[in-house]
Amino acid sequence: MSLAPTHTTPRGQVVLQPTYFTCSLFVDSAREDIDHLIRVYAERYARSPLPQSFVLFKDIWNNQGWTWLHFKVFDARSRDAFLQVTMQLFSERLAESEYPLTRAAALFGLYTFFATQPTTSAPPLHALTHLPMSIDMYQSLLKLPDVLETDFLRPLRPHIIYVLSALQKAQFFHILPPSNLYPLNPRELPREKFISDITDGYEQVAYATTNATKKKGRPSKHDKVKKSKDAVVALDKWLDKTAYTYQPPRATGAETPQPVTTHILLSHPPSTTRNNYRAKKSELLEKLEPDYPYVTTEGLGRTALERANLGVVSRLQKIDEEAAAKGMEIGGEGGERTGLRRVERAADELGKIGSLGGRGGLLGLLEGAGIGQSS
Repeated sequence: MSLAPTHTTPRGQVVLQPTYFTCSLFVDSAREDIDHLIRVYAERYARSPLPQSFVLFKDIWNNQGWTWLHFKVFDARSRDAFLQVTMQLFSERLAESEYPLTRAAALFGLYTFFATQPTTSAPPLHALTHLPMSIDMYQSLLKLPDVLETDFLRPLRPHIIYVLSALQKAQFFHILPPSNLYPLNPRELPREKFISDITDGYEQVAYATTNATKKKGRPSKHDKVKKSKDAVVALDKWLDKTAYTYQPPRATGAETPQPVTTHILLSHPPSTTRNNYRAKKSELLEKLEPDYPYVTTEGLGRTALERANLGVVSRLQKIDEEAAAKGMEIGGEGGERTGLRRVERAADELGKIGSLGGRGGLLGLLEGAGIGQSS
């Protein structure tokens, strides 16, 4: 009895390539989810800062479905990229320029995501044992417990110390050169950017400008006006399709800000420039006030910061007066997030422990200093 011949190769399976996880399709969505997780935790912690602060984080983690994230991808090569990028996105929020409560929530998320990797499944799933981290970021992370000395943040301190000890015991951190040398691979996220509707928008503009019947000789004034109007209509449609709305972070104790609508091209922050600025700013503040928050107003570093803040505010006030004399205003179109009033509030926050501008005043504008305060 003969057997019919059969193929020996298995059926093809759809596998997400590793480049997907470094693309803006994944990175932007993951950043939004992480930001939402941190924001929800900060809001609930602000209501009642209990000693069981990590229990509160685990409750939010479970309720939002983060426990199922590890089952997003199973292929070992793609899973390695998925785990590394996700942990790197959590570590982005550990920067010294972030608010201490944000850094604590990001560390909780990084630790929970690392510690909950499935290790007893059959067949076994690939697990990440080390996370590359620049040495300056690592040193800043070790100082995090010393920052949590206010009454509001003190309940977090024992949990942060335990998490850092557990990660060090697991030899989780793979120390790399300083961040100004860009040691991470990829050096910034997202590495590839996907913009869905740009091609469609260009096709609409091309259609509006080239589909008309061609005439001999130069186009008339009427033809030029019609072509311009068609191009403007096509551009408006493209802008509507490529609009991007995001929820700005809320300062502690302030009301939830309104969603901001901008263009999709502006939804990708200049990561390299921003990281360079944050690194230089942290280095400057560390030299001016190495013992912050245990500083006095008589220190030379604090005096220099106060003088610099006062000089910038005075200069902007003078510009505002000259603009008002001509019937203009400066930076008022963004409401509470822009303008002279916000700069004045950010400068007033200098020296107020726990505020977003407490350490640097105007140097905290990137982190939200001056927002949500009473004018």
